[in-house]
Amino acid sequence: MTGSPRESAARWLRDFPARSALKFTNMRHVRLWLGQRHARALHRHRDALPGLAQGDAAIVEALDTNGICVTSLDRLALPGADALLAQAGALAEAFVEEARALARGGRDFIIVPPADIARHPDIYLWGLQDRLLDIAEAYIGLPVAYDGVAINYTVADGRAISTRKWHRDWEDRRVLKVAVYLHDVDAEGGPFEQISRHDTLQSDRGGFNYDLADDAELERILGRSPEKDVVSCTGPRGTVVFCDTARFFHRGKPATARDRAALFYSFFANPPRHPFFCERTGLSRAQIAGLASDLTGRQRAAALWRRQVPPLLRLIPRHSL
Repeated sequence: MTGSPRESAARWLRDFPARSALKFTNMRHVRLWLGQRHARALHRHRDALPGLAQGDAAIVEALDTNGICVTSLDRLALPGADALLAQAGALAEAFVEEARALARGGRDFIIVPPADIARHPDIYLWGLQDRLLDIAEAYIGLPVAYDGVAINYTVADGRAISTRKWHRDWEDRRVLKVAVYLHDVDAEGGPFEQISRHDTLQSDRGGFNYDLADDAELERILGRSPEKDVVSCTGPRGTVVFCDTARFFHRGKPATARDRAALFYSFFANPPRHPFFCERTGLSRAQIAGLASDLTGRQRAAALWRRQVPPLLRLIPRHSL
C-alpha cells in the first residue's frame, strides 16, 4: 500500500517486531532446531491423519506433486456452494465502484471490507467444513489452523504491483489456499498463476526468503526462465484452485480487460512457523471469536488457532496487510 513518508515510517516501525522475529527464526541454528521439532511433530501425527475419499486424496497428491489442483464447486459438491457464490458475488458486485476508486487512489491490495464478511457468517463458515479441514490436514501433515477468508478484488488496470508480482507467502512452511472465482476468469481477467518448480522451495535447512519479483527478476532468482512451469488458472465462475502459496512462487496475473473477484480461504499448521505474518484476511479476533462460538471442537481449534501459539510469540504484533 502506498502512503506518505510519515505513513511509511509509521508502518516500518509497526512491522519492525515481526520482521525482527523472522530474521531471528531464520538464523541457521534456530531454523535447524525448529526444523527438527517440526519433523518430530509430523512423525507423531502421521498415524492420526484423516482418511480421504478418492477425489480428495487426488487433490492432496496433486498438491504434493505440483503444489496446485484446479477443480470446481460442482465437482467438489460441498454443501452450501450455491449460497456461497450468491452471497460472496453480491458483496463483490456491491464493492465494484469503491474498489476502482481505491485502485485509482494507488491502493495496492484491495479486499472487500472484512466487516461485510462478518455480517455473512456462512461465507466464513464454509471454509470450516470437515472435508476441507481433512484435505488441509492431510496435505500439511498436522492439525490445521484456519486463517479465515478474504474476497480479493483485482481491478483491470494492468498494474503489476503487490500480490500481482511473483511472490511466496510468509505464514508457514506450507500454506494451503482455496480460491473460488466469483467471476469468469480468462487470460485477460487476472487468473491466479503459479510456478510449479520444486527448485523454488524453501525449508528450515535452507532458510526462508520472501521477494517480490517481476518476470525479469524472477528469471534472475531462479537462474532460467520459468515460462514453461507457469500454471495459469483460467475458468468460469465457481472454479476452485487448491494451491500451496508458501512453497511456490505465485501471483494474480495483472487484469487488463475485466475485473476479477475471488474468495481466498487460508490454512496452515496449528501453530504456524510465523504467527506474526498470519491473520491476513482483516477479520478481527473479536469477529472470529463471534463466528466460532457455535462450532465443533475441531472447528473452534482451527479458527482460534492463536491460542496454540507460544506466549512469547503472541506478544509480537501482527505484520500489517
